[in-house]
Amino acid sequence: MQKNIFNSDFNPHSVRDWEKIAQQELGNKNPWENLTRAKRGATIKPYYDRDDTVESKKIHCVRSANWQNVPKVIVIDEKEANEEALMHLNTGADGVWFDIQQRVKVDKLLNKIELPFCSVYFNSKDDSLFNELIEFVESRSMVEKINGAFFDSKTDKIQGRFNHWKNFHTNGIIVKQNENIVDEIVDSLLTTVDRVERLAQQNFSVEEVFYSLAYSISVDTDFFLSIAKIRALKNLWITLQEAYQIKNPIPAFIHGRSQPWINQNFQPHGNMLKQTTAAMACAMTGCGAITVEPEAQENETTSRIARNVSSMLREESFLTKVNDPLAGSFYVDALTHQIAIEAWKKFQQR
Repeated sequence: MQKNIFNSDFNPHSVRDWEKIAQQELGNKNPWENLTRAKRGATIKPYYDRDDTVESKKIHCVRSANWQNVPKVIVIDEKEANEEALMHLNTGADGVWFDIQQRVKVDKLLNKIELPFCSVYFNSKDDSLFNELIEFVESRSMVEKINGAFFDSKTDKIQGRFNHWKNFHTNGIIVKQNENIVDEIVDSLLTTVDRVERLAQQNFSVEEVFYSLAYSISVDTDFFLSIAKIRALKNLWITLQEAYQIKNPIPAFIHGRSQPWINQNFQPHGNMLKQTTAAMACAMTGCGAITVEPEAQENETTSRIARNVSSMLREESFLTKVNDPLAGSFYVDALTHQIAIEAWKKFQQR
């Protein structure tokens, strides 16, 4: 009977075997010196194996059982934004990311949106919007039912309110995108500490403040660096809570957002390809909500494609069925650890 070669083990090879072949192909040059790359604050080696395994708590493996598909709605006119939001919610979205461009009326913006059955996220610089949202929600006894987050650069407006909102992160932080991802994480940690310290002075407990926090972070065309960035931030979020002596640290709530990407070499579907890998990066790292932006916000077809990317990854790729799709990747674990260590060192020096 013929032996089934597909059931046979591969012959083991060591890093020394790789070095010899790589050196030959490089014309007798050192492969480590010639193939190691510095990229966006990280050092990427050409080869990773079991020796690169990092002993850690693997906090980054704590994942949401699912993620919320929250398309972006640019808000200039309340009525038009409300109609667009309802369209998304009626065609597969789990919530909406409202990008507030000018002052709006909350009751008109949220008209006919059933808050107990979807999530709402707000990005606004309008000081009055949060107070108006509070009045709208509390007048309808929705405090325990509203789900989502409010992202802004200020904290004074939430005084005396956020500890009553159990499922809504009232103190969201927009992570400022930086070419150097280590600096991007450091800036996020510094912003977090600033908010914790300021609100602690207003007699809120540290646990309450951390519970109210959330991050909105951008994901770009680099699949693995985006993954490592989010995982490193999630690890350091736990480390930061431990520094504040919180006995039972809570996982970070992270909203991943992928902005449009237009490259003529990949048209007409370049943005769809980029958004798919970006959404995969968010899903694999356990983001609680994902926003995939279309190539053209006003185009119905590209808007539908962007909205469906998240749904297809969930319903057809079954990413929610795997506890940790990245488990066992020496490269991803080593890269995550490297970024986290560098970011924590920089943060402590500030």
